[in-house]
Amino acid sequence: MVDLKNKLEGKVVSITGASGYIGSALTQELEKYSLKIIRISRKKLVPKDGVEDWVLDLNKQSSWIKIVNRSDIIFHLSGNTSIYNAEKDPKESLISTLFPIIHLINASKKLSRNPRVVFASTATVYGLTEVLPVLETRQPNPITTYDLHKFFAEQQLLLASSCKIIDAISLRLANVYGPSPAESLAKDRGTLSKITRMKFELKNLHIYGNGEYLRDYIYIDDVVNALLHASVMNYNILLNRNNITLNVASGKGVSVIEVFKLISNEVEKITGTRGTIKNVGWPKGINAIEKRNYVASIELFKSLTGWEPSVSLDKGIQLLIKHYSKEFNK
Repeated sequence: MVDLKNKLEGKVVSITGASGYIGSALTQELEKYSLKIIRISRKKLVPKDGVEDWVLDLNKQSSWIKIVNRSDIIFHLSGNTSIYNAEKDPKESLISTLFPIIHLINASKKLSRNPRVVFASTATVYGLTEVLPVLETRQPNPITTYDLHKFFAEQQLLLASSCKIIDAISLRLANVYGPSPAESLAKDRGTLSKITRMKFELKNLHIYGNGEYLRDYIYIDDVVNALLHASVMNYNILLNRNNITLNVASGKGVSVIEVFKLISNEVEKITGTRGTIKNVGWPKGINAIEKRNYVASIELFKSLTGWEPSVSLDKGIQLLIKHYSKEFNK
């Protein structure tokens, strides 16, 4: 197992998208280490002791000159997280996803600095998967604008890494859930949080189709731990593979209906109120990616870093419900 404490000691760590769902959880964890944290956001954040905050436009080269000049490790978590927002405005999606990557690479060239870059990509770049579990050797086949642009970003990072301009790692995140200091703002993200909240509000749940499609749910704390392991792992091993992408998931598949039932039953034990889960038709305009089955192989990441998930789905759901029960029992 990697000694994160020693590996991270004294590092200057920058986080783009620091105010977001994953970024805020990562910041909270990094505060436990002896290092310098720089939070980067488009808006002013609530100050935190010992944390430096920068309000920057990541579509400007000057912003990345400043970031790269100071950083040993850059967690690049910012950008659009919604499939449907990307479909509505493909140009904005491309700009917000790819341009910061290009500016980052150019800044690294100009300054002759090669920071470790950990990029938050997505498992949906694989497209519709029939053979499970999905390994990193599977050729991505994006079927949404959002995923296509994420794949472009991965490829841009791979090219720069092959040219030894930066040391980049793209983590293809599965379905991340669990409490964080900031909730996801995208309507098509944070489903488990949304239905947990609905159950505490004594609302009935609706599930699209038969709910039998498989998902791979990974708890937020395990994702943060994966980010940290990626930030300090031996980079030469990745370059020798000519592939800088790694799956981050639980490695276990569960049907969506099963998760809905699990949350529903556990919340009902607290509220004492029974509810229903109704199957409804898929809404008009739903993307086919929503109907996919997905389970990831996480063996490669485990073998390279010693990282593995520590929170089971049952335990994670209990922690999620405990978080929301405090809010509703005030």
